[in-house]
Amino acid sequence: MFLKFWTYLKRRFPCDCLNGGPNIHEMGVAPVAKKGEPTSATLDEAMLLSGFGVYNIFHMLMSGLVLMGMIIQCLVLGYVIPAAQCDLDLTTQQKGWLSAIPFAAIVLTSYFWGWWGDTQGRRSVMLYSMMGSTILSTIASFAPELISFAVLQFLSAIFMTGSSSIVYTYLGEFNSLRHRDKMVTFGSSFIGMGTIVLPCLAWLILPLEFAYPIPFLSITYRSWRLLVVICASPFALGTILLLFAPETPKFLFATGRHEEALEVVKTIYTVNTRKSRHTFPVKTLIIENGEAGAYKKRSILTSMKEQTMPLLRPPLLKWFALTSFVQFGIFAATNGFYVWFPSILNSLASNDATNMKICDVLNENRLASLEAAASSNVTAVCDDSIHPSTYLRSTYIGLTFYSMYIIVVVIVDFVAKKHILLGTLTVTGLCGIAAHLAPHVQVAVILFAVFQMSGACIGLMNAVAVELFPTKYRAMGICLSMMLGRSGSMVGSNLIGWFLDVNCGAGFYLFGGLLVLNGLVCLTIPNNKKKTKLTENLPTAAQIESQQQ
Repeated sequence: MFLKFWTYLKRRFPCDCLNGGPNIHEMGVAPVAKKGEPTSATLDEAMLLSGFGVYNIFHMLMSGLVLMGMIIQCLVLGYVIPAAQCDLDLTTQQKGWLSAIPFAAIVLTSYFWGWWGDTQGRRSVMLYSMMGSTILSTIASFAPELISFAVLQFLSAIFMTGSSSIVYTYLGEFNSLRHRDKMVTFGSSFIGMGTIVLPCLAWLILPLEFAYPIPFLSITYRSWRLLVVICASPFALGTILLLFAPETPKFLFATGRHEEALEVVKTIYTVNTRKSRHTFPVKTLIIENGEAGAYKKRSILTSMKEQTMPLLRPPLLKWFALTSFVQFGIFAATNGFYVWFPSILNSLASNDATNMKICDVLNENRLASLEAAASSNVTAVCDDSIHPSTYLRSTYIGLTFYSMYIIVVVIVDFVAKKHILLGTLTVTGLCGIAAHLAPHVQVAVILFAVFQMSGACIGLMNAVAVELFPTKYRAMGICLSMMLGRSGSMVGSNLIGWFLDVNCGAGFYLFGGLLVLNGLVCLTIPNNKKKTKLTENLPTAAQIESQQQ
């Protein structure tokens, strides 16, 4: 079915990019075998022989769509809450814990999804979780009051966690070592694209002034409810596309399903090169160091323990601690601030002063609001409007954020990942500190946009994690590090909200400094010697031809 789907795409959209990957002899990586004899190779070598082309690109786009849906689902409440505050009668405290719901669900359930992904398969986790999240988000748009809306959003976020935690592993395991870093980073760039799409969707939908009463639910269906549904559409589309995709060959091989793994690799080869699967030179896969068949049936608790304990002991402990700490810092600085970003921009838009520090403007507006509330004897009218400049500035910051992903994609093949992480996190951290010190509001917004570019390192750090953790513990390792990382979003958003009231500048100093420290820690990341050995030390095309003649 998947091959037929690709054949249709290639006929419908003929272009040079669909001509398949490089010829295997041009790659110079085919295993040596005498003519007429079946060729054996390791899975990594077979993946290299499958080439690089339309299959990998489509798979990256599908995974990127999932990641874009994830970031939109996580951040949409930043726009829904101001627009829904009148309908749901929200207080400031309720806004705070409601905005933290997606991150709480991620922290509480990532462990389970990681276990499921490592024991039951990457594809099944993504398929069922995206389907569940889409259905629950749609139902949540009809919630009549705060409690039901919060519960449904929490349940939707639980299912969202499954796909967002596993997708990096799913994407990485469909690419050879030669192209894995670039494709994981390119797929991660859709997170940046999501930060552009989200304010554009909000700008398009929230200003609509329709109101359709639904008496039996005691609600009026307004634009913010439609936004909740629309923001679930990437997961709906991702679910449909995933129906055509197989399980990863790495997982199939690790669970002892060697023939199935080889068939998936042959499918990749066929789509990339437009050649018959029977011409694929690898006929059997070599089992290395007991890598395959290591999965055994266990009770859920025993299985979870077996998947987790190796991460908490040497030699994996240091890499688990490193990835978790760096992800914590990035999530705390980016998502922690982004939750409050619409409110910050609304405050800046309502103040005409330009030659002021960003914290001075926020403090002035906060004091003015307190004075107005204390002196007024008239009941305040609920205002659920969002200033148009909030959408525009959010889009600009999203574009800046996305540009960093593109830069990383371009340079990741030429610069070591740890050096990219060092440079990016250090520079963005310093810009975060400088945003507080800038004497002009517009300059501060630009520096803040650069500060948010640190989020582009999330995908790159996951590409590092794919290399650091072995197949059996990879999904669990990435899920747990992302779980601890996303707990930084909860910690960050709450601390930033407190700092904005108590000491605005301290928030910029704390999280900017944390990013700089994260960058320095990344210097301990090892170089990927396995990739170099596999892609450079294999026989050349001339050697292959001379031995096959």
